[in-house]
Amino acid sequence: MKLGKAVQINIGVSDLEKSLAFYMQLGFQQIDESTEPFPWARLSDGQNLVLLNQDGNIYIGLVYFSKDAARRITRLEGKGFEFVQRREQDGQLFMAIFVGPGGLVVGLINHDPAEMPEPSGLPKSRCGTFGEFAISVDDFQSAAEFWGELGFTNLHESHDPYPWGILSDEMMVLGLHQTGENGEFAFSGPAITYFARDMADRIAGLKQDGITFANEMPDENGLVNNATLRGPDGELFFLFEGEI
Repeated sequence: MKLGKAVQINIGVSDLEKSLAFYMQLGFQQIDESTEPFPWARLSDGQNLVLLNQDGNIYIGLVYFSKDAARRITRLEGKGFEFVQRREQDGQLFMAIFVGPGGLVVGLINHDPAEMPEPSGLPKSRCGTFGEFAISVDDFQSAAEFWGELGFTNLHESHDPYPWGILSDEMMVLGLHQTGENGEFAFSGPAITYFARDMADRIAGLKQDGITFANEMPDENGLVNNATLRGPDGELFFLFEGEI
């Protein structure tokens, strides 16, 4: 059973204007905004919906939408999935949240997905082509089984340089990475990951426009083909040379 019919990356921010300026500089396109029930803005990189929420909390997670979220939540509870938060609206279950492997927060909301904007599917941002929503997990196999119960299928699996795999539910692509806590490849928090053959040029262009990277990974010739980037509230981006 899938989690919904549409999905969105939700990011809690401390200053909406500051965060919005950052994402616009990365080439994200704004779709809509409001101040109710708190300031928020919805953007897209052409492949994903991204909602910036100034709701008093700092977080990054996924939200799925469907007209029968209550039924899905009940079925998941019957399978043993535990929800850490539930919210009712007009006397009916409106939203529930669970925490997946690696601490990924996922919400299910009762809302008609037909009313959601639909990304074109073509990359629009300066970061490249979206590849995965990367998560660091303690055990790849158990994490893959967890997401398999939620409608994700395994697209790729490897043990080099550590156990990892790519899964998709045809709405979102997850990368599960068993990097180890202190290893060379360890990272914390979900990472929005992009790929491009010309990533070195993209990174150089972003730097020229004032974007500061958290970590740069130059090749043997000193060319920065791969880098990590942090948003205003610590949200993590991976920019890698390569193709999807």
